[in-house]
Amino acid sequence: MPMNRITKLGLKLAAIGALASLAVTMPSPIEAATARGPICEAKARVGSTTYYSCNGSSHTALDMSNQTCGSWNHRGMLLGTFNYKYSGGCANNCANPPPNPNCNGGAGNYYVVSGGSGWDFRQLHVNSNGSSKTQSCDRCALGLVGSTGQSYGAHVHADNRQYGTRKSAWYTSVSTTCGSSANCENRVGVPTL
Repeated sequence: MPMNRITKLGLKLAAIGALASLAVTMPSPIEAATARGPICEAKARVGSTTYYSCNGSSHTALDMSNQTCGSWNHRGMLLGTFNYKYSGGCANNCANPPPNPNCNGGAGNYYVVSGGSGWDFRQLHVNSNGSSKTQSCDRCALGLVGSTGQSYGAHVHADNRQYGTRKSAWYTSVSTTCGSSANCENRVGVPTL
């Protein structure tokens, strides 16, 4: 028996309603997250931003340190619970120059939080300890401030990338510059995920 016009219209309206409710429940693939400094120590500072040493070649990331190696926790920077995926295997290092510059492509022991549309947020150069593992947490200890991979001096490198290209808006939008506090209670950026 062929469908009449009212039945067809009812089916179309039901389909439109189903699609509308699906669109409302789907999370946005791109969200901004608040990033705090990675070191809970008063003298922790940003030492490099868009350029290395604040005046050298292109860097497009934040390097933060408190001038120590291996004695302070390197914390997850994102406010709220996120999945920090760990890539390890590099020997802990406090030497300069680094003895393992090519480990994990120069990143050393590192963490990545992945988002939608090719976005991720990375924290590099971790010295590993018992906290160093893939985990979901809110600003938890990830390891120790170290100098693994292509790193000259112990620090935390943090970058926000889309499809592998580093972006600077996540920290420039909140006016983080060289010398800004990198204390774990200070906001240093709003990464896109």
